[in-house]
Amino acid sequence: MNKKIRLSRKTLKIILAICLTAAVAITAGFFIYIYVVDKNTLGREIRIYQQEVSGLTVDEAQKKIMDAFNSRELTFYEDGKEVYRTSMKELGYSLDENVLNAQLTAIKQERDAERQIIAQPVNFRIGYQIQKDQEKEKAALSASRFNNKERTASVSASISYEEQKQQFVMVKDVQGDQIDEGRLISHVDQILDTTFPEDLLGSEIKIEMGPSVYVQPETVVSEELQKKLDSLNGQLKKYRSTTVTYTFGPATEVLDSAAISSWIKIEGEKISIDEAAAKAWVQQLAADYDTIYVPRTFRTSYGNDITVSGNEYGFRIDQEAELKQLLEDLKTGTAISREPVYSIRGLQRNGKDDLAGSYIEVSLDNQHLWLYKDGALVTETDIVSGAPTPDRETYRGAWPIPYKASPFNLTSDVYGYDVKVNYWMPFVYGQGLHDASWQSSFGGNRYKTGAGSHGCVNLPTDQAALIYNTIESGYPIILY
Repeated sequence: MNKKIRLSRKTLKIILAICLTAAVAITAGFFIYIYVVDKNTLGREIRIYQQEVSGLTVDEAQKKIMDAFNSRELTFYEDGKEVYRTSMKELGYSLDENVLNAQLTAIKQERDAERQIIAQPVNFRIGYQIQKDQEKEKAALSASRFNNKERTASVSASISYEEQKQQFVMVKDVQGDQIDEGRLISHVDQILDTTFPEDLLGSEIKIEMGPSVYVQPETVVSEELQKKLDSLNGQLKKYRSTTVTYTFGPATEVLDSAAISSWIKIEGEKISIDEAAAKAWVQQLAADYDTIYVPRTFRTSYGNDITVSGNEYGFRIDQEAELKQLLEDLKTGTAISREPVYSIRGLQRNGKDDLAGSYIEVSLDNQHLWLYKDGALVTETDIVSGAPTPDRETYRGAWPIPYKASPFNLTSDVYGYDVKVNYWMPFVYGQGLHDASWQSSFGGNRYKTGAGSHGCVNLPTDQAALIYNTIESGYPIILY
């Protein structure tokens, strides 16, 4: 049978005293523990950016936070796959120890001033200062770290001339996947700058890589590039649709669009005209249509052909000015009709014929003159020309009559005369056509026998008047 143990009152008192003493000791120990922890550490139930630092001194907490930050990993993903992994330390990122220490010390002081027996959990977001070693970051994010696949270069948009289409076309830009280290660094920095304020000490940071970190095309299809394309094709169209019709009186010479198109030079995105080809065209035009300063073949009223070497009448194309005007004309895209740019011009012309039926013809050997106007004979007359001596003979050649005057005084200090004439029409070196009332007759060999002039062509007064009233400034005269 069970035997009951009965404790004496004294024993019970002793047991109770021991229990009370133990409870007091435990309670005192608890408070001593709280005091020691709160005094020497950051305190209880404390986190910093979710990092547990309860019971840690400022230095211990600082080390734990620094280690947590330095070891935090960054994982890079491309095309949905992990391609690279690194840490904050390898990336060259770190926390400023002095700033961190100051923040932790401030927390310690704040907690010391607010000691509580029952500590409430607290998560601090403290101020921090990020330090960055740019060289380490550049090394950690170099393109060589991402050799997970064969990468292609970007292709810039461009304008190209297509021979088959005979026009410029747009070559569209193509985005490649070569790593642009500068863009990648900026991308990572931006993600971290966004992440840190909310999650300074969290788990790994995932970084997605895409076109934003690739080498970009230098040029992309844009409104500006499209305008340039339209402008180039527009200029091509203008060159190919331009024609220049040169007028030589009623005759013409056409520079057609086929010839102009053959002059077009295309180099990359530049259109130009082959100036050497255009210059050669102008030179040939001048060779074909210049009529002055070259020997002149002339069919006389007697029906025979002669060559006049002293030819100072006619037309001369100003090749430099004509080339300049032509190059401007080619830009217009229109059908242009005009005369060439002349440096010297005659009275009129019909193609290569610069007399066009209007001229004065003088046969010195036969002492006879003919006046033609628009192909019709107006008059003919005998004359008296210069005496056949070196100092008085009439010059042979072709010249324009620059002006006419009525009346006019003929004077010469050399020969000592001062004579008034009614009609004066000079042609060269002081010689000219004029009436000569002092001549008793005209024609024959009188010019050889003392009646010859000092070089002028003497005319009967009525003939001089008729010629004077028929011609105009620039009228050609040919003497042979």
